[in-house]
Amino acid sequence: MTFADLGIHENIIQALEENRISEPTAIQLQAIPHILQNKKDLVAVAQTGTGKTAAFCLPILQTIDPKFAGIQALVLVPTRELGQQVAREFFLFSKHLSRVFAEAVYGGAPIEDQILKLKRPTHVVVATPGRLIDLLERKALSLEHLKYLVLDEADEMMNMGFKTEIDTVLKSCNKDIIKMLFTATMPTDVKQIIHDYLRPDFVEIRINAEEFINKKIEHQYLIYQQGEKLEYLKAFLSEHRHQRGIAFCRTKVAAKRLAKQLAGFEVTADALHGNLNQEMRDKVMRGFKNGRINLLVATDIAARGIDVKELDYIIHYHLPEKSEQYTHRSGRTARAGKSGVSICLVKDEELEDIKTLQSDLNIQFTQTDIRPKPEQPSAPVTLYMNIGFSQGFTKGNLREFLVEEAGLDMDKIQNIVVEDNRSYFDIPQKYENQILLNLKGYKLAHRNLKFSLDEAKSKRNIY
Repeated sequence: MTFADLGIHENIIQALEENRISEPTAIQLQAIPHILQNKKDLVAVAQTGTGKTAAFCLPILQTIDPKFAGIQALVLVPTRELGQQVAREFFLFSKHLSRVFAEAVYGGAPIEDQILKLKRPTHVVVATPGRLIDLLERKALSLEHLKYLVLDEADEMMNMGFKTEIDTVLKSCNKDIIKMLFTATMPTDVKQIIHDYLRPDFVEIRINAEEFINKKIEHQYLIYQQGEKLEYLKAFLSEHRHQRGIAFCRTKVAAKRLAKQLAGFEVTADALHGNLNQEMRDKVMRGFKNGRINLLVATDIAARGIDVKELDYIIHYHLPEKSEQYTHRSGRTARAGKSGVSICLVKDEELEDIKTLQSDLNIQFTQTDIRPKPEQPSAPVTLYMNIGFSQGFTKGNLREFLVEEAGLDMDKIQNIVVEDNRSYFDIPQKYENQILLNLKGYKLAHRNLKFSLDEAKSKRNIY
């Protein structure tokens, strides 16, 4: 079945073809006719990568009245990145229509600039919940003429603590608008939203995870030896040094640390996590999209909404907590008909988790036998720093500083000596470059941090 068979206008189909989209996905086949022909609310349970954005974007575009300048559709999203992606799809698919204007509004950017943009004709607003509430309170936009409200990735918005804001938005909308909720999972909070705000005769569409799993993804696992996980990761990355991918960690701290541990390695890596301000997030994403960064190290929440084409691999440095998360993660590779690898780094005792993923998702894993090269023995090096007691350092917090900011393992830092204005310690030689790269330009206690391998120079305070 084609998009024309679904009732999509030829002008929109032309834009789809220009973006190499020719066949509807499973969720589009079910959602598009419903939205075009029905006045009932919609609940769609589908994973990331199923084409859900186009499933609501295309029919909404077709029913927007471009001559009326008011906001006719509102899409709520959990993150800035997803908001930008959704707004971009409205822009791309409306290329050959009478001008339909979509605006993305989100936190982390000047609200005054967004208010100014909303004074222009705006038909579709894509918003994060918190920023939308701010704009409503300032009366910077009106939902009076709204026809459609879409909750995109509703489960993630609940996970991120946006239920109160979503309640506020839904209560402020007219009851006769068409509400659409897209979610990968159905936790209690999402069920409560459906019960409280959707009409009882809503239609449910469900694309099962096992039906969706991309057949072009090769699922692998790599068993690492205790204490050598990073070295096994480096061995995998060495074999894929000219490719790009994402490594997933469970926590912000772990993502930040892993990126630092890879400093100076043959694959350029950077971290994306919740502690980064918006300027830094944008900088990391620009580097990843333009190819300056090969490996993005990210948490599940931080990676929401990231749409980077032609990713070659996904690494599960930490296994996901739920099977659905595995689908979200792995679905970011092997897009647009290409193939890709999804690899889990596991210990022997985690093999049961691999069996669970196989059973839950109806997929098959194969073991890969990549091993790190044996290390050549080398003497440790002594590194001198121009900080000491006078800058508030002790042996304990100096070690913590090196772990936090340079990505070192605690037990790799030996023989620490702290003096008034300098400190020194022993580390394995292979970590020297990692420290220097991570702490280059670092300022501490009003002092530019400098290093030396020369004891005589360090005593003369020449760094």
